Amino acid sequence: MKRVALLRHRGYELPALKETMLRGLDGIGFSLTSFRGARVVLKPNLLSASLPQSAVVTHPHFFRAAAEIVIDHGGRPVLAESPAVSSLGNALKTAGYAPVIKDLGIPVADLSKIGKLSYPAGRRMKSFEITRAFFDADMIVNLPKFKTHGLTYITAAVKNLFGAVPGLRKSQMHLKFPEKDDFCSFILDLYGAFLNGFDPSKTMVHIMDAIIAMEGEGPGTTGRPRAMNAVIAGLDALAVDWVAVQVSGLDIRLCTTLTEGFQRGFGITSGEEVGVVGETIEEMRVHDFREPQKPGATRFLRVPLIHRAMKNLFTDRPVPVAGRCTLCYQCMQICPAHAIGRAEAGERTPRFDKSACIRCLCCLEVCPEEAISLNKGPLRWMMQ
Repeated sequence: MKRVALLRHRGYELPALKETMLRGLDGIGFSLTSFRGARVVLKPNLLSASLPQSAVVTHPHFFRAAAEIVIDHGGRPVLAESPAVSSLGNALKTAGYAPVIKDLGIPVADLSKIGKLSYPAGRRMKSFEITRAFFDADMIVNLPKFKTHGLTYITAAVKNLFGAVPGLRKSQMHLKFPEKDDFCSFILDLYGAFLNGFDPSKTMVHIMDAIIAMEGEGPGTTGRPRAMNAVIAGLDALAVDWVAVQVSGLDIRLCTTLTEGFQRGFGITSGEEVGVVGETIEEMRVHDFREPQKPGATRFLRVPLIHRAMKNLFTDRPVPVAGRCTLCYQCMQICPAHAIGRAEAGERTPRFDKSACIRCLCCLEVCPEEAISLNKGPLRWMMQ
C-alpha cells in the first residue's frame, strides 16, 4: 500500500502552506531527518515564462515553502528545470522565482551540463540525456502542477519529470513519438529510468500544487485556472497522480501514463493499492472539471490513425488566431516537425503547414498570448 496525503489548502500564504506540506510529509511517513546534509534537487513545473496566477507554472510560494522545509532541516536545495522555449532566466523572473532563489541562496542547475541515464527495460527508449544536477543530487523533490494536457490528457507528477530533458530536446521527443500512447509510453520509460537508472537509487518525494490547478486546453496559456484547493504528497508518482485524477473527476481511462504505468508495475498496479490519508477523495472532489479536447477525439475512432490523410480528417489541429499573435515565433522555435514558418509579407500570424503538423500541440503549450486554437478535424466535426 502506497500512502498519499490529500490535504485541503486554500491560497499560497507561506506559513500556512509550509505547515500543510509538513503535515503531508508526516502523513506519508517521510522522515525530515533525511534532508540533513543532503543535496536536494527541487523540480518545479516551469513550462514557460508565465505569471503565477496563470496556473501554467508551479506557484513560486509553493516552491519556496518546499525549499524552506529542506533548508530548515539541514538540506542543500538546488533548482533544476528546463522550460520548453523560454530561457530559464526569463522563466524564473516572470514566474516570480527570481526573488525566492535570491533570498534563500538557492543555486540553479547549469542546463549545459548533461548526463546519460540508462534504462535497458524501456519500451520506447533505453537511455535519456538529462540535466546533470539530477545525477549529483542525493534526493529529488518533484513539485508538479496539476494541469490538463492536450496530448497526454494530464500533466502531473510522472509527466513533470520530462522537464529534466533539456530545452528543445523535448520537442525532438515529440517528433519521435507523435502519437499519444507512444509519447506516454516514452514518458513512462523516463519515469522507470528515474526509479531504476541511478546508482545508487535516489529517494523521490512528490508534492503536487493542486491548489489552483488548470482545466480545459492545458498545459499552457489556453488552459484555465481552476481551484482544487489541494496539496497532494507521496513517495510514488503514480499514486499521487491517481489521487489527483480522482479528485478532479477526470476520466482515468484516458490517462495513459496511469493505465500503462499500472500495467508496468511501477510501484503500484492499481488505485486499490493507494492509501489516502488526510481528507477523503469524496470530500475533496471537484465537479465539472473541464478536460482537454484532444483526447476526446480518440473516443470517435479506436483504431490506429496510420495514414496522414486519415489523421488530418479525424484529428484536431492547431491554427493561429488573428489579432492576438505578436509574432514572437516561440511556436516556430519549438515545432519539432518544422511545420511553422515566418509570416508572409503583410500578415500578422505565422504560416502553419497542416500537412506537416504532427499534432503534438507544443505550439499551443508555449504560446504566451493564447494566440493558437484547435480546429476540429472535418470528419470529427461531422460526426459530432
